[in-house]
Amino acid sequence: MRTKHYLGKLSTFFSTSMLIILTGILCVSCDNDDASGDTYADITMQVSETTVWESIWGSDTPTEHMLVKEQSATEWQRLPIGSIEGFENVQGHAYELKVRKTILANPPQDGTNCTYRLLEIISDTQRETPDTPEDWPEEARFKLKMVQLKPFMDLDTPLAAPFDMLIFRIFDYKDEYTPVGYPEFVHYYDSIMMTTPTMPDTYYVYQKKTDESGAYEEFTSQWSSYFFEKNDLTITLKGYKDGVVKYESKIEQPMRERDFLGIDWENGSITLANPQTNAVYCVLDTRYEFLLTDTQQRNNTPFTEIKVAASPDITDAEYLQRQVDGLCWLLTKHLGNKTAYTAADFKTLPEDASIVETYGNGTTRAALLHFKGNDLREEYYCIIAEPK
Repeated sequence: MRTKHYLGKLSTFFSTSMLIILTGILCVSCDNDDASGDTYADITMQVSETTVWESIWGSDTPTEHMLVKEQSATEWQRLPIGSIEGFENVQGHAYELKVRKTILANPPQDGTNCTYRLLEIISDTQRETPDTPEDWPEEARFKLKMVQLKPFMDLDTPLAAPFDMLIFRIFDYKDEYTPVGYPEFVHYYDSIMMTTPTMPDTYYVYQKKTDESGAYEEFTSQWSSYFFEKNDLTITLKGYKDGVVKYESKIEQPMRERDFLGIDWENGSITLANPQTNAVYCVLDTRYEFLLTDTQQRNNTPFTEIKVAASPDITDAEYLQRQVDGLCWLLTKHLGNKTAYTAADFKTLPEDASIVETYGNGTTRAALLHFKGNDLREEYYCIIAEPK
């Protein structure tokens, strides 16, 4: 009878305890849900004094982003300025915040799936300014150099143009280049990235990473890029440590447009047999990659053809629209307004193409063409450009 009495008390204890636990769970659930189905959590967040510029979804215009790190994160993430309700970020200040992070049950198609609202500024610190070359150890310094220019049309010129390839290297403070392995200076940084104010993306030359297999680092001592710009560029390599720019190296890269992009109709080379198609990419603007065919000749007139390279994980319809968007962006950027040219104004158009739009400047006319699909090819769009 004593055993039964003890078990009865034990049963009553566990029943009461479970009721308290379940009640607590229900209360927590109520605190973290609302009628819309959204859920939230109050978290701490680090905000770096460093900001970066990149384009957001659906826009070609670069937007300033904060670098933030949530309490459980190991790497800094980008968050557009103004994304934390009630918080005004002052560049050069580092913050620790308490924020309410709300996960949206029905996020907008063109937006993020979560929102942030400031609850408390835990700390606001104005860190020291980035180290100058005089303050930072010699062995931590690096230099950015453009070491080779490869013009599209084999022109003998020291000036780069859009669609010319530029090759860069990073050197140490002794002007020594390390083609294999890791130079001493990288160990002073968490990352070294290439940027320019006029382009939306960044390119990592060095980066420490962590994944399920552990920590590791990646380093590139030489890299190449084309630039879809016709104005001079300020290109910077920035070395980051704990989210702070500790050292940087800048170069001024002159850029000049020829008749069209990197094309010089009068002095440039013409390929009479076996033309090659080259991938033209920009590591600081990854929205589009173009396919540029060597300048050829048709009806005694030089011409070149430009396409948009395929992208992974998109449908055929999305790829066709991407072709139109990319080619129109390129034509508008480098030839300006549309013109009223017709097929009769061109000497190099293929017979099976239809004109979508035409553009031109003082030396060049160009047409955005549409080719229907058939048994031998897929449907596609391209640019044909020729001299006036």
